[in-house]
Amino acid sequence: MNAVVETLPNCLATLRVEVGPERVTQTRASLLNEFLKEARIPGFRPGKAPRAVVEKRFQKQLSEDLESRILNASLQDAIREKGLRVLHVQNVDDVRLEADSFSFSATVVTVPSFELPEYKGIAVQVPSATVETKEVDEALNSLRERQADFVDLTEDRGAAMEDFLVVDYTGTIEGKPVHEVFPKVGQILSENQGFWLRMTDASFFPGFCGHLVGAKAGEKREFQVEVPADFPVEGFGGHKLDYVVTVKELKQRVLPELNDEFAAGFLPGKGLAELREVVTKELESRRTAEIDGLKRDQIMEHLLAHVECELPEDMARAESNRVLSEVVQENQRRGVTQEMLKENEKELVATASQTARNRLKGSFILSRIAEQEKLEAKYEEVLGRIANMAQSAQVSLEKAVKEVRRRRMVQEIESDILTAKALDFVVSNATVTEVEAKAE
Repeated sequence: MNAVVETLPNCLATLRVEVGPERVTQTRASLLNEFLKEARIPGFRPGKAPRAVVEKRFQKQLSEDLESRILNASLQDAIREKGLRVLHVQNVDDVRLEADSFSFSATVVTVPSFELPEYKGIAVQVPSATVETKEVDEALNSLRERQADFVDLTEDRGAAMEDFLVVDYTGTIEGKPVHEVFPKVGQILSENQGFWLRMTDASFFPGFCGHLVGAKAGEKREFQVEVPADFPVEGFGGHKLDYVVTVKELKQRVLPELNDEFAAGFLPGKGLAELREVVTKELESRRTAEIDGLKRDQIMEHLLAHVECELPEDMARAESNRVLSEVVQENQRRGVTQEMLKENEKELVATASQTARNRLKGSFILSRIAEQEKLEAKYEEVLGRIANMAQSAQVSLEKAVKEVRRRRMVQEIESDILTAKALDFVVSNATVTEVEAKAE
């Protein structure tokens, strides 16, 4: 066999393979013997039909099977011989089967070529894992706020900052509802009924609550607020919004006492000390997860910054489409309209493309680390992943295994396991420095 390889851009390579007469003859003879044993021809017992009769009757099938068998075997031999790291075969063409020779060309997609940077001892900075007493106090106060009662304001006074109001309102720009003039801001700026409003400088819209100070239940107020110049909707900054607001109710928030009775509402039969302990452990767990995430993010940023390589364009496009689909679905869940998505299409596509390329590049880097460290995806780990898939899909494990095999997903699952192990390995070998957390 003779194989010539030509390296192309974008992780492509072409192989021109020529197979000599000896291999063609041997493969043809082996294949014909198989047909002689299995052929069913009227007038002959199985396996007893003359060679010439079998060759004539199955001439087309013999030729197709011979071509397929030699091509698959010789292609794999050529890949091994040339030391190519092939992801998949893109296409095969110019296939020629003669009486004593066989040749073809194949285009293959290869693993990107790059130098693996030093991945042990990567420096990362994380906040302290220690949970401070004030953080526990804040969490407990948050629980109190969730259990707060809202009672009618009994004092004979108007609304003040930090009160809660129930209001009806309409908002317009030169007589038209705000969202009709600027669809991106949504209908919430145009009208609402029974809207709960906490009186703060930043609530609802900058400067809105200041116009309601002193208002009493049943009172209607009309005022104008100016949109800040840096408001994140193009062209919206500087406009004046006209509001008509009817105050329906004034409320005060009454927080429960922080005592054993309060704690028992969350932990029946337990007191405040036990609740503090539970809250502390929960905060510690969250902090640990947060720190682990920060380590992983910084490590991936480091690895991506220290590797330059081409990527297979077909894989990059497929991953980009997948990321874009995820982004669109997430925005739709948040209530972003189709029109708004269309207006920001270029930015969304560009962001999805960069995210996809980083993901793909990162997976190649981690795969190489897994190979370097001889990490393995064990059978029980693969089966565990499939079991999780079965549970999510609410099907039996047996059915999930069959589906995974049918879709040839085992290699993909093994790859996911290996890249996860590789990242765990790099994280465990990182050089970690604690820094003071930035104030939010």
